[in-house]
Amino acid sequence: MVLTTLVRRSAACVSLAVAQALHTRCDRGVRFGVVADVQYCDIDDARNFAGTEVRFYRGSLDGARRAARGFEEARLGRGLDFVAQLGDLIDGQNAGGYGALKGKKPRSKKALDEVLEALGACPVTHYHCVGNHELYNFEPDQLVEGPLNANNHVIASGKLYHAFVHDGWTFIVLNPYEASSSLPKHTHGYKAAAKVLTEKNPNPVLSDEPCNFFEGLAGEGMRFVPFNGAVGETQRKWLAEVLSKAPGPCVVFSHLPLFHESCSWRNVAWDSPEVLEVLREAGNVVAVVAGHSHSGGYALDDHGIHHVVVEATLTHETAFGICECLGDGSITIAGEGSVPSRVLAPPPSLARRLA
Repeated sequence: MVLTTLVRRSAACVSLAVAQALHTRCDRGVRFGVVADVQYCDIDDARNFAGTEVRFYRGSLDGARRAARGFEEARLGRGLDFVAQLGDLIDGQNAGGYGALKGKKPRSKKALDEVLEALGACPVTHYHCVGNHELYNFEPDQLVEGPLNANNHVIASGKLYHAFVHDGWTFIVLNPYEASSSLPKHTHGYKAAAKVLTEKNPNPVLSDEPCNFFEGLAGEGMRFVPFNGAVGETQRKWLAEVLSKAPGPCVVFSHLPLFHESCSWRNVAWDSPEVLEVLREAGNVVAVVAGHSHSGGYALDDHGIHHVVVEATLTHETAFGICECLGDGSITIAGEGSVPSRVLAPPPSLARRLA
């Protein structure tokens, strides 16, 4: 079983040299940049709660600048169509409610402006995913009306999820926090999240009392913690409809990963099994590209969908990639810094349709 998995992964995910060779044989496809979890905050470096990683809070702004320079170099070279920013652009401590800035005047807008200015060095459209740290800093209405709502580039529907088509490829930006305990308590999304967490997590995670979110949880149950959330039934139905109407291959962007083997059960959406069922039934999704799990990761599921988790700028300093979607349904990723380079082959069923 392990050997089979390794063979499948090695066949689907190969080196940058192969990616570059493939570029020379194909016309230019849709090209976009990816960056995840900048999580900027103007405070000193620190370790996370578990002590497993060092976070370069202040230095992550330079990481965003390095990514923007890489994106701009790509734009001036072979062209770049857009950037997918996978969420957690600024850290929740900017809001002044906890951590090093607890009790201080909120710095959320200032921090956001600084990072957006850094990324703006590459003048292409930026599609922003909603992460948990966006919700720590801003009310939902502020996100809908503010510069992080990439929906403004498509159709202003008042939602933080949307889809767009570019040269035959469909790109879908999910909001995996339609249900979240970080939403205002009067909202349907908070009430749905409170119900899930009350049923699935034995710890006082809805109170202000400090606690270990994971105590008493195991296996797939470890996803039911406050910093994750759910796509929800309404968005899943919308997703199925978008996929059914897609003219060709599809790519899904989400702050939260959807397949635990690409990271762990600790970091996936609460309703990830249900979302995966929608993707697998559609048969036209090449990849899910996510953030959230700072160490990054990759897995190929049994339906041939690639699950790529992009390494966090916050913890890796330089971490971004240039992706190209090709006419045969494959995607190349030219990684920079801690992001590996890969070639992602289309699912067999999709490859046959495109042949």
